[in-house]
Order: sequence, then structure tokens, then C-alpha cells
Amino acid sequence: MRKYFSMVTLSHLLKEISIIFFFMFLTFQFASPEKQAMRTVHLKIAADEEFKIQNSLTWRSDIKLLISSVSSDFEKLFGIRLKIETFDTWLSDSAQDSTLGLLMDLRQKVSQQNYDIVLGLTSQQGTRHDISGAATYLHGYIILRQLRSKAFMKLMLLHELSHLFGAADLKEGNSVMNSQNPGSKFDEFTRRIILLNKHRDFNPNVFPLPPNKLDEAISVYEQRKQLDRKEGDIHILLAIFYLEKEDYESTIKECLQAIQIDPDSADAYNLYGIAYRRQGMIDKAIQQYERVLDLQPGLPEVHYNLGIAFSKKGMDDEAIKAYRKAIELNSDYAKAYSNLGHIYLEKKMTEKAVECCLKALEIYPRLDKALSNLSSAYILQNNFKEAETVSRKALDINPELEGAHNNLGIIYMNKKMIDKAIKEYSEALRIEPGFAEAHHNLGRAYLLQGSFDKAIIEFKSAIRLDPSYYKAYSNLASVYLKKGMADEAAAACNKAIEIMPDYAAALCNLGQAYLEKKMYEAAEDACGKAIALNPDLPEPHNLLGVLREREAMLDKAEEEYRKAVELNPDYFEAHLNLANLYFKRNLLSESASHYRKVIEISPGVAQAYNNLAVISFYQKKYDLAFEYLKKAEDLGMNVHPDFKKEVLRRKKEKRRDQPILFPPLSPIPHISQY
Repeated sequence: MRKYFSMVTLSHLLKEISIIFFFMFLTFQFASPEKQAMRTVHLKIAADEEFKIQNSLTWRSDIKLLISSVSSDFEKLFGIRLKIETFDTWLSDSAQDSTLGLLMDLRQKVSQQNYDIVLGLTSQQGTRHDISGAATYLHGYIILRQLRSKAFMKLMLLHELSHLFGAADLKEGNSVMNSQNPGSKFDEFTRRIILLNKHRDFNPNVFPLPPNKLDEAISVYEQRKQLDRKEGDIHILLAIFYLEKEDYESTIKECLQAIQIDPDSADAYNLYGIAYRRQGMIDKAIQQYERVLDLQPGLPEVHYNLGIAFSKKGMDDEAIKAYRKAIELNSDYAKAYSNLGHIYLEKKMTEKAVECCLKALEIYPRLDKALSNLSSAYILQNNFKEAETVSRKALDINPELEGAHNNLGIIYMNKKMIDKAIKEYSEALRIEPGFAEAHHNLGRAYLLQGSFDKAIIEFKSAIRLDPSYYKAYSNLASVYLKKGMADEAAAACNKAIEIMPDYAAALCNLGQAYLEKKMYEAAEDACGKAIALNPDLPEPHNLLGVLREREAMLDKAEEEYRKAVELNPDYFEAHLNLANLYFKRNLLSESASHYRKVIEISPGVAQAYNNLAVISFYQKKYDLAFEYLKKAEDLGMNVHPDFKKEVLRRKKEKRRDQPILFPPLSPIPHISQY
């Protein structure tokens, strides 16, 4: 969303005597104003050097008198009081030859900070027939040129101040908002809209009116539009409000009508572009933004919007340039810093991402998406404690922020709290059903939970929303492998590799699929490629261990399994395979150590309890053997009935005969999941 400008031409101002009469009239216009709570609007004043020189020693007192006079009228008519809080320095750009250019210069150089309105005053000479003032509804800035009389200055400030409270340039005789020939009163429409905006928010990071006021504002503007007076500002304001309500069809309709009235309306083209972008028509959006830049290249908002569009197209470098240009034009552009941080996240440049997000939050601490992006950066840095703190702050501000719910899901997954992770991912998808990453993450949670059919649904949803989501294809293959569907797994892996040829996890899963299909050479080749791409990936080493064990190369198998657990000490499948291997080699103590590690990492692995029962039986620890067997049964395993009878008999009789051995299951390769 961005600003629109008001324009009043010097050549069409009233004669000074008429203006003086007008101000006398204002005193009596509302003889019995409604009693209502007074609102104080806090001003920062920025006068450029030219203004100070021209007004010599009186410039500060002249400004105070001007503000006091305008404030008196707004207090009587609308219950709005103006209060000067500070004076700031503004070194205006002498190369700017227009009022709009100077407004952009003011926004670039003078920070709004925590004040409601920045009022810039200049005595620079504009081009012939240039406007004498301009205001931005969505960004509380006013610029005012030095005029030939105090009466003219007051009239212009009243006009521009009204724009900040939602008023529009009108073709309304005798109205102060008549841009061609300002009149002597506030017309009823202008009065209604200012009162509606009386408590508007001047924070540039939020929309001026709350959601419950949008329909009322639209109704007032629509009533005015019915007069069919070809007032372009009415269409622009309607487009702004329809855009806020996500009514893109109405937004575009109003933009087109505004363009019919003024083919050079930068505001209309920018709003038109936003509506296109939000409907997924990125190329059309970019065309509209480029038209805006032809008309007004100094608008930070259009560079920001271009950054979003380029990001949607995957043009990250162009997006970074656009966001940096927006920040150059407005150093307090918190949303631009936040989005720049998001781009750095996509590029895995986490330090820069954190830096940008922290800068955004320094400008505006309640920027929920900056908090969510910062949480994502902390997750990539494995700083899960800070990530959780920041995610919860984001949700305190905006409970409907899907990214923060997704991040909490990731944090819960890291804590192995799968049920809570599923709840957070599901909440993210309730808010935004088209959130491909949340579908993917929910699929991973279901996969770890063993809900394979649900996992397949989520991975396929992620792929439907983003056909280039290679990680979703790879994890879909993981599910197929769990379900014994080797052909489907191989097809999904090949699709992932087609999209991202260097994705090692997909190559590892492809190796597992080939192993299931008894294509052993192909399986070993896939593992070799995965290791070459990512030597720190433990899964292909585990799979190579399975292949070596199949070839009875037990020393080589042990070497690969050990490499896997060295790379990931919590890799329970490799520990399980090592335990099985040591059991085969009658190294019972070493075997038991790795089975216990399996249980420590993943307490639900029934085979580990069963095999520990066998080892305990060998070691004549019959009570312990029985405890392990019971645990295996509790986890759903069908233990060997004869072995169980023998354990019970030995436990009861404490006999020391040679136990009957029941070998453990075959080594278990791991299915890669990312």
C-alpha cells in the first residue's frame, strides 16, 4: 500500500481577501460542534535552509503561529489539536525542481520516528505552475512551499492536513478541498471523512484505519462517487481501501477509472500492480511498477513492490537491489528491511538475514513478519531457544501469522514433540492453506509419527502448490520406501534429482530404492554420488554399510556404520545396524551398548528391546531378559513364543542350561528425510 498525492495549483488559489473572509466564516460554520474527546496530533517540523534564510529571525515563531491557527480550526470543527513536538534540520535538495520531488527528498532525509506527522516547509522555487503543497495519506508527511501571504499558507495547510485524514481533491464549489478554486467551507463529505479518520493510525507500518472502519469509509467514498464528477482522488482512495480488504477486482476497477481521468496517475498504476501481484500475475505487476518509475522514480514504495515481485519470480538478486533502493529512499522502511532479511534466508545467508530483521525491529519493534523471519534465521543457525522466544513474540502481536506457527512446528520437531509440531503446522495451514512449506513440514511430522498415508497427502499438496519443491519429492520417496513401494520411490527421487541434480538426500533415497529392487550396483553408485556431493551426510554411509554386510564384508560394513554415527551421534538406525552386526560377531557387550543407544534416541524401537532380551539371556540375566521382552511386546512386537517360554522357565527355575538363541532381525538401512 502506498501514498497518494494532493495537488493544488498556485494559479487557481483564491484572492487573499476571499481567503481571509473564509477563515472568518469558519469560526461560525459549526456554532454548536459535537462534544467529543480531543485528539492531539504530534508534529515534527522540518524547515529547509532556504525557508529559514527567507524568514530570517522569525521563521520559528511564524511556523508556531501558522500551526496554532490551523489547530484552532481543526479543534473547533473536528476535535483534533496540533502540537509541535520538535524542529528538525532538513537540507533540501536544490536540484529538485518540483514539490513532489521535494516531498520525496523530505521523506528520505527526515525520519518520522514516533511522531504523527512530519511537516516540511521550503522556500525553494518550483517549476512554473507547480503545486504548492502535497500530502501522503499512508505516510504522514506534508510539504508546503513558502507562499506570498500567511492566509495562503494557512489555506494550503488546512487543505493538505485534510488529506492526511482521508479527504480528497474535489470538484465541489466553495469547498476547501476544491483543488481548482478552494472555497470557504468544509463540505459535508469532507467533514464526514475527516471525522471517520479522526483517530487514524499514523504509523507507516500499519493501515490508517482499523478493519472495522473499512466498510464505513468505502461507503462514504462510494456515495461521493455516485455524483459522477470525475474526481480521481475518490477512485484512488477507494482502490486503497479495497486493496486493504483484499477485493482485487474492485481495486483494479477503481484504478482503471482513475487512469481514465488522469493517464499519468502514478498511484493508480502502483495499486494496479499490487492487485495483479497478489493474484499471481507477476509479469503484469512488474509492467505497472515500471510505469510508476517512469512517472515518479523516487517513490520508495514502488521499489519495495518491485522487490516483492522479483522475489516471487525467484529473481533474488534483482529483489535485493529493489529493496536496497527502497531503503536508500526511506531509511526507516522497516518492511523493506524485513523482506530483505527473508531473501537472505532463502539464500541461506543467515548472518545478513539476522542483521536485516534486527534493523527492521529497531525501527518498528512490533513488525510481526520481521519477528517471524528472525525466528527462521535463528532456526537455520540452530539457535532454537531464541527462535522460540521470537516466534512467541510474533504470535503475541499477530496470532494469525502462519510463518510463526510453522516455525514453532519446526522447533517442536527439534524437541521430538511430534504431536505439538503437527498442531502448529495444522494451524499454519488453517490460516494459509496454500502454504507449501507447512504442508511439507506436516508431511515430515506424519512420516516420523508413522502416519504414512497422511504424509503422502501432505507431500503431494506441497508439490501441487510448488511443482519445483524437490525436497517434497524426496520425502515422498521416503514414505514410499516405508510402505515398500520401491518403484514409486525411485520415480519420486528421480523427479527431485531432475529439479535439483545436486540434492544428495534424494540420491541416497534413490540408492535405498535400488537396494529394495535388488539393483545393487546402481544403489552403490547413488550412494557414492551422494557422498561426493555431501561428505557430511551420514545416510549414504549407513546404506553402504548394508551393502557391504550383504557382501559379507563385515569389517567394511562396520567402518561405514561407524562413519555414519560419527557424523550423527543420534542416528539410531546406524546404531541399530552396528548392534546387529556386533551380535552376529558374538560381541555381546558392544552390541548391547548400541541397542541401549537406540532406545535412548528412539524409545519406540521394539527390535532393540527384543535383541537386548536375547543378549541378557546369553548373559544369564533372566529377569532383565523378561523385562526387555515385555517392553518389546508392549510396543507391538510379536516375540518368539518358544523363546519367551524358555525365558520364563529359566527365570523361574534359575537353571543355567545353554539358552536357545533366536537371531535378531536383518540390518535396517535408513531412509533419508529432510
